[in-house]
Amino acid sequence: MDLKPRVLAIDRFVAIYNAALAGLWAAYAGRVPHAAWLALAHAAAVALPALLRRAPAPLSTPLRTLRELYPVIWLAGFWPELGLLQQLRIPPTFDQQIAALDLALFGIHGSHVNLVWMQRMPYLWLSEPMHFAYWAYYLLIGLPPLALTLLGRTAALRDLVFRLMLTYLTCYAIYLVYPVYGPGLTLPRYAGPLNDGLFHRLVASALGAGDSPGSAFPSSHVAGAVTIAYACSRWLPRRIATLLWLEAIGVLVSTVYTQNHFPVDALAGCAGAWLLQVAVAGPLARWLGEGSTVPAPVLPLFAPTPVAAFAGSDR
Repeated sequence: MDLKPRVLAIDRFVAIYNAALAGLWAAYAGRVPHAAWLALAHAAAVALPALLRRAPAPLSTPLRTLRELYPVIWLAGFWPELGLLQQLRIPPTFDQQIAALDLALFGIHGSHVNLVWMQRMPYLWLSEPMHFAYWAYYLLIGLPPLALTLLGRTAALRDLVFRLMLTYLTCYAIYLVYPVYGPGLTLPRYAGPLNDGLFHRLVASALGAGDSPGSAFPSSHVAGAVTIAYACSRWLPRRIATLLWLEAIGVLVSTVYTQNHFPVDALAGCAGAWLLQVAVAGPLARWLGEGSTVPAPVLPLFAPTPVAAFAGSDR
């Protein structure tokens, strides 16, 4: 593991986002009491790269772990903050335009796919796997960074975190300037026996606990799932990468079946994530001061040696 707390591309990238939010909250400092405090918090976070440059080395194990994972931890604040900003600004939404585009591309007899799919196929054997795939998104986002941390795969972890933050913060920036509430909040939802399914209830609980209005287009669920699968396929054995890709596809499909997104939202999230990973991540990392984002995958496709034997190969 690289013990030196040098400044990484991800540190500068998150600092840029914090600077933008600091300016946005400062503009509303006189309207609500918490705006000034949030502006101050984001402004302080901008200084993190400078602090990392001056931090003593080596860091303790807990601090090293925090140093690698803090960008992902930031997401726990960035996501609900979107809802606060939307409530404060009350900007015009673009639901009408996105709904019209979805109807033009994917409409079925003048209706949206997500409105008719569950109604026409109200089967528990279909609904529960779909809702499981949607709910498992939260595991997909959390488990790979944790596993790479525990294995000491520092280079893989840094690549994954950078790519994940690039995808999410790009989505969040779009939501701030192009808010769309989406069908989950603007159109009627299915009500019937399927609502009693275990994973249907888990999905409803998760959305009720942490949804942010205005974040429907593009789907960050799909974008994040595709990013995880793409990044992990560069570092992990094919059998694991295949499972992650299957879950990413499951999120893409289930987000429409569960009536949380239009097909156009899901496909925009998929295409956007792919474009960011293929065309943007590498040049952006170099521009922010890192020579490269990743080397070639460190594991062969069919390695007889246990994964643990490679735990230090990318240090």
